[in-house]
Amino acid sequence: MKKKLISLLLLAAMSTSLLTGCSGSTAASTAEDSAQGSEAVADNAGEEKASGEEAQTIDKITWYLSEPTFSVEFEEWGKDRMTAEIQEKFGIEIEFVTAADDSGTQLSAYISAGDIPDVISTHAIWDSKYTDLISQMAEADMLYSYNELMETYLTEEEQANFRKDILNWYALGDGKTYGYPNCAYSSEDVEEGKGYLPNRCIVVRADMLEQLGNPSMESPEDFLNVCERAVNEIGTYNGVDVIGLQLNENGNEAVSIVNQYFAVPWETEDGQAYNEWVAGTNKESYEFLNEAYRRGLVLDANYTDTREGVKEKVAAGRVFALIAAPQDYSEAMKTLYESDPNAYYVPVVLRNANGDDPTLGDLSGWGYQQTIISKDCNAVDKVIKFISWLCGDEGAIQMMMGWEGETFEYLEDGTMDWTEEFKEELNSNPNAKKELGINSIGLFVNPAYEQNIAPADLSTAEGLRTYRTSDKGLKEGMEKYSYQPMQSIADPNDPNLTKVQEEITKRDSYLTIAEAEVLTATTEEEFEAKYKEVQETLPTVCDLDLITTYNNDNLQRAKEQMGVDFFFPPYKNK
Repeated sequence: MKKKLISLLLLAAMSTSLLTGCSGSTAASTAEDSAQGSEAVADNAGEEKASGEEAQTIDKITWYLSEPTFSVEFEEWGKDRMTAEIQEKFGIEIEFVTAADDSGTQLSAYISAGDIPDVISTHAIWDSKYTDLISQMAEADMLYSYNELMETYLTEEEQANFRKDILNWYALGDGKTYGYPNCAYSSEDVEEGKGYLPNRCIVVRADMLEQLGNPSMESPEDFLNVCERAVNEIGTYNGVDVIGLQLNENGNEAVSIVNQYFAVPWETEDGQAYNEWVAGTNKESYEFLNEAYRRGLVLDANYTDTREGVKEKVAAGRVFALIAAPQDYSEAMKTLYESDPNAYYVPVVLRNANGDDPTLGDLSGWGYQQTIISKDCNAVDKVIKFISWLCGDEGAIQMMMGWEGETFEYLEDGTMDWTEEFKEELNSNPNAKKELGINSIGLFVNPAYEQNIAPADLSTAEGLRTYRTSDKGLKEGMEKYSYQPMQSIADPNDPNLTKVQEEITKRDSYLTIAEAEVLTATTEEEFEAKYKEVQETLPTVCDLDLITTYNNDNLQRAKEQMGVDFFFPPYKNK
């Protein structure tokens, strides 16, 4: 009965579009493509090992990826060295099934039909829809917790591959963790005194900034003035019009990114959750983006742009300033750089009118995709060992760099670099890493490991290209403004959960239209009127007190579990 009930809840919860995340890669397959081979079995199932040991059964695992822009990078399972070794080591053959779109209807259909994939990767804790989804599935006894699987199947050494603080960040109200993320730092991973890179960052074209005389962009007015100069004084690049300020697809995340640059508090001064609209703390961010729109720096098309559309603009060299997670556009930046080595992006510091330091959220405990394991999984003992391997030093380094002594080596300072032989191979065959399966599965990548890779050789053209289009190059120097983001832990047994979800839907439906009207107001007077209208109307379209109380309960639960009093840095550091 529980499974039938949750199927209905999921069909409703998953009908809305999914949000974009921190970074992704090109999809290797679609659900339709994968379905054609869904009944195939591993050809080598039951084969005897070459050593003459007893034959190992190969179990086929279906791994569903709900985000179509994030997938795996190999041609066919078992054909490259990496996946072939994984199959031999763990006794699993994995069929990755990637959603054809981001509507969530395919996953809903699987759950409604009672045909749940063995393993599912969804948006991480930043997307409340999936946090609620996983809570409901856990309550319906459809998921294994990592806690029970670790205790049952893993040695102490294998258990240590899962970071304790990340397990705590992702624990639900019952104290168990059902989803474990990729792209999440742990305090165990970074040396004391070293900061994390922020997740999202404002970057500008270095060559265009230099052409304008490297003016300051720190104040809101200076920033917009420089963007306007890029449009008016530079005008075109390779025959196409320069865009002064480009936001993420559909304008998503722009306000929340500017909020962080403008040091908008993540909580009240006494550590409570609050609503930014009611408090008016987000007004400067909306005002800034609206002025950019009124000046013609943000185009109307930006609010209908797809991710691919934004990538095309970046690759064509049209974008002067970009407000997004720049790593999402690294491939487009590489395309641009290959055509013009002077055309690369650098980070800039933008401050609020008071000149406060930015408070940028890093990736600690945040993550981009989280992975859950269904109780329908037919080889859960093998799957949890494989995931543990990916999260630990051995698997993470092999997936990232390949094989010591063959593709990479350790330098005297402890960092890793490609061997000279493999560098030569990469020069002659840029696809060499993909053909071996290196970086083919990023579902448990830990960005902290990248800090152990030797700096690119900036004396070479390839080293410069790699550095200037890397996460480090795009954000270097911004660590000083980067902090652990605010976390919340939901209780799946909260009696108000269903009612809160209904009220959140009402709120979001209203704000989708209202926010667009505020951001695209044509005059300053219209902006002021629209902003005030949202402040006055929002409490009437939903039970805002119920939502705030629910959010505060989840916030305080997270603080208690993590042993902190505040998340917002200026309050935390008092």
